[in-house]
Amino acid sequence: MKFSLYMDDSETEKLFSYLRWIFAIIAFIMFYFPPLSERLQFDRASFPVLFGLSIAYISIAQFALTRFSKQDKYFSILTQGGILFDFIAFFWLLALTGEVLSPIFPIAFLIIMHATIYWRTKGAVFSSIGVTIGYSAMFVFGNSWTFETIFVFTINSIFVWIIGLLGSMIVLRERFHMKQKELFKELMITDYLTGLFNHRSFQEQIRLLQSSSKSFALIIGDIDYFKYVNDTYGHMAGDMVLKEIGNVFSELADKYQGMAFRYGGEEFAFLLPDSANTDLEAFMSDLYDKLREKSFTEDRIKVTMSFGVATSSQFATIDQMVVYADQLLYKAKASGRNQATIYTGESTISFQQHSSVMNKETITSLT
Repeated sequence: MKFSLYMDDSETEKLFSYLRWIFAIIAFIMFYFPPLSERLQFDRASFPVLFGLSIAYISIAQFALTRFSKQDKYFSILTQGGILFDFIAFFWLLALTGEVLSPIFPIAFLIIMHATIYWRTKGAVFSSIGVTIGYSAMFVFGNSWTFETIFVFTINSIFVWIIGLLGSMIVLRERFHMKQKELFKELMITDYLTGLFNHRSFQEQIRLLQSSSKSFALIIGDIDYFKYVNDTYGHMAGDMVLKEIGNVFSELADKYQGMAFRYGGEEFAFLLPDSANTDLEAFMSDLYDKLREKSFTEDRIKVTMSFGVATSSQFATIDQMVVYADQLLYKAKASGRNQATIYTGESTISFQQHSSVMNKETITSLT
């Protein structure tokens, strides 16, 4: 797990999962390691049951965290259920380790902060109330009301609200800053209209790929007769076309483990892991299928695209590769559009899936 003071919900939940393992091990040592257990003399009556349930839950939660993404509905159930489990296990362990005088009481602060992460201010307040009620019940129905018990109960109850709420305020502030940081980063690297990575991100990623010495394919594409679409149907329709192409490209990038970019204006780009020409042709076939089937606006406007395709293994520098891919794109346009020109290293091949090539007279509404 990557350690950072700024963690998203998934990373935070993994941290709490690791903390559960640590506390489970510490609790086992306190109850069964002779040098400690003989001195502490904690009540072991129900500890094996608590320990068994804890190990079972932690194991299931740890496994689930590796399977579910934070967008999955089960992730939300898991995280909120984890807070409830922590609350129950905490008071169970508190009852076995000295009740009001238990040395493990500071765990309550972690539970409050955990609840704050997911329920914000309400989580901080209600978890503090829950800890206070549970701890007060333990004090009221306890066996002895000595000066030490009353003093410790009072101090701990006060600190639940001071440290718990103060810590929660810090958690809320830091997570707000984290969200802002993520938003600013997203705005810096993504195109607002299409949702794809922007040109700045393209320049960064292509140079990262170059420095990693991994071979990759560059595909640069341009919408055919896009000015005609804007002039005929309006810029709102043009924006809708760009947005829908962004959706198509994003889907294909995920499918082929690559990245899709809005290169600028009506130009787009893909960076894909290098593969055989047959795989590139399969990618282009898939891309043209989706473009052909897509209706880009409510008026069911159809558009086509032309592409230039090159692989990094054939060029000494990234700049040469980008310039050549751009030249291949314009070669595809000069050859009739609605096709891709692919550089194989020895020659260029033209990929044209359909015999009919669209021109500006055929870009019409199908309504």
